[in-house]
Amino acid sequence: MSKKDNLFTTTLRLNLNNAQDMEAWNNLMSTDRNQPEYSSYSRTIVTAINDHFARQDRMEEQQEWETALLKKIEAAVREAFTSCMKEFQISAAQPTAEKSEPPAQPDPPDETEANIEAFLDCF
Repeated sequence: MSKKDNLFTTTLRLNLNNAQDMEAWNNLMSTDRNQPEYSSYSRTIVTAINDHFARQDRMEEQQEWETALLKKIEAAVREAFTSCMKEFQISAAQPTAEKSEPPAQPDPPDETEANIEAFLDCF
């Protein structure tokens, strides 16, 4: 089998009235032919196609990693919040039967304030 049998020939058609095509043409014309990956139009196009698909694969891997990280963060926050909520118990104030008389003594310190401070200390 000769080298010629292993070649695939195709045509690249660019519409220079289309902005994306014009940008592709300008990029193709501005490549540094001294670099091996840009030594010809074919090498430039092969490099661009391979880079495009490699980048897509990396982006998918990055998205999977970010999704897994977000799930771990969410679980850690949920666990910390649940742990704090177990320590933090809101005591409901009991309604008084006699609302017309003012209390004879000052009210004891509000438990809610202490509970809020305990809750915030969890973080």
